[in-house]
Amino acid sequence: MLQLQNEAMMLVFLFLGASALVAPARRLPAGPRRCAKHATVMNGGAAALLGTVAPTLGIFTSTALYAASLPAVIKRTKQGSLGELNPLPTAFVVLSTMAWVQYSLSVKNPFVLISNLPGNVAAMLSTVLMLPLMKGNAQLGQVQWTLVAGTVANLLMWSYMIFAGLSPVARSQILGLYASAFCVILFGSPLSTIAKVIRQRNSASILAAFTFAQVANCSLWAAYGLWAAKDVYVYGPNIAGLALGLAQLALRIIFPASED
Repeated sequence: MLQLQNEAMMLVFLFLGASALVAPARRLPAGPRRCAKHATVMNGGAAALLGTVAPTLGIFTSTALYAASLPAVIKRTKQGSLGELNPLPTAFVVLSTMAWVQYSLSVKNPFVLISNLPGNVAAMLSTVLMLPLMKGNAQLGQVQWTLVAGTVANLLMWSYMIFAGLSPVARSQILGLYASAFCVILFGSPLSTIAKVIRQRNSASILAAFTFAQVANCSLWAAYGLWAAKDVYVYGPNIAGLALGLAQLALRIIFPASED
């Protein structure tokens, strides 16, 4: 699991760095002035549409994604057993949504804020309900240390930013990197059971609702971040999340889920 997290963090930082280098080089193709003007109007119209429709739909898909585990957790709570449910993605949802709330407040983006607040509450509720079910389970320690380490990292980050007297722009950059890292780790966390899935030829530990919501959600936010907001911290982790979501979807198709 630690190796998966390290690889995910390396992926997001490499992607962000490459995107930052490529983004300034984008130019409008050379041609007659009228064609260039027409292309600019078309691009502007598409960007305006994506700037409203994509994040609005993204609010619903984000909420569906972050709350995806709650119905399954409630069902398992009634049964008194965790079963095949993987609790680690939900723990990362808590940390990831909290990081995005902080970033959205720093850059004053209401779409990012509203798309993460409800999910944070749902994920915290799911995690609290799952903890008693994990007694005697090896995953209990993983979830506990994930939440503790994430909280410590968050406190240390804010302590540094405040006492270093960073500008709002520098602060937003750090918060964006921090949120992006947690976001990619979250999107890859369902694959923490990939060895078990392949060995048992059973993808029950990969929650279908989470996977479908992840693919839809990442598609919308990647489009919004790339063409409307032009924010690498929005489109970067979501493109990576889309790829990881498709990998999970492939596992669900190749190895059909079989519940206890």
